[in-house]
Amino acid sequence: MFTGIVEEIGVISGLKENADGILMEIEANKVAEDLKVNDSVCCSGICLTTIEVQQNTFKVQLVKETLNRTTSKFWDVGTKVNLERSLLPTSRMGGHFVQGHVDDIIKISSIEMGKSSAIWEFKMTSRIKKYIVEKGSVCLDGISLTVAKRKRDYFTVALIPHTLSVTTWKEKILSDSVNVEVDILAKYVEISLGKKP
Repeated sequence: MFTGIVEEIGVISGLKENADGILMEIEANKVAEDLKVNDSVCCSGICLTTIEVQQNTFKVQLVKETLNRTTSKFWDVGTKVNLERSLLPTSRMGGHFVQGHVDDIIKISSIEMGKSSAIWEFKMTSRIKKYIVEKGSVCLDGISLTVAKRKRDYFTVALIPHTLSVTTWKEKILSDSVNVEVDILAKYVEISLGKKP
């Protein structure tokens, strides 16, 4: 479980194909400090299990299911990723509960820049549409954000200067793909009302 508050930007330093998919190595400083094998790390919205840890790097396995359902299929050596270690019982809950289970991939359809902040617009897919609520929470590439507006086919989020400066979003451009995870609460409400997931 995560909060969607990015701790650090990591850089992919190695990708190696294997029978299960791709073995990925990530360079990190803060996040790698106390990581252990079997720890979970949210990598741009994807919950991955650490299988090897060195001083400033760690390795994770990307299985075919993850590659098929997330933006990890587009990653290469040098790609920057938002990193967050799993939530501790003593952690401040600054964002919202994030599982790192990506629901879909969506594209940036508009960026409206302010002086240092920005409004980002995303076209909704049928898979996530019913879970997006104005002023509700959504996780985009591992970042906990508030839905600013929800219209028929799109929604917007507002990014403050700090978020832009400490995440990979300062390098995002129109039509870039991002991992989206809807608020888990919406899914539980749907099930409890007897709706199909």
